[in-house]
Amino acid sequence: MTNSQKDSPEFSSQLNTQTLPIELSKIDSALSELLGNLEKTLFEDDESDTLVSKLQESIGARQILIAQIVKDDQFQDRSYLQQLAEHTQSIESRARKVLADREALLGALRKGRRQTNLYKTIGSNR
Repeated sequence: MTNSQKDSPEFSSQLNTQTLPIELSKIDSALSELLGNLEKTLFEDDESDTLVSKLQESIGARQILIAQIVKDDQFQDRSYLQQLAEHTQSIESRARKVLADREALLGALRKGRRQTNLYKTIGSNR
């Protein structure tokens, strides 16, 4: 399902107070799986770009569903909303860890390239 389909009135009308939590649960499972795969995937692997893209799409879909739940006047379950907030923080924490790991690897890769170029320059000056 594309983002334009999720934004369409037809998609919104299909989701109601009962189906929103079910759809959100499906997206949360997908997010957890994507984050797990990202944690296992090597930085250099082309699949990591695809996983990041899918992660962004899933997070966008989750934001739409949460916005619909919050706007729904019939939805009054405060404990569920609290669980959503806690789960959002958990997802954010995992995503930040993956990001930090990727940034550290990228920094090490750049440092290695700089050192290699420095050694090449020194070697060519001899």
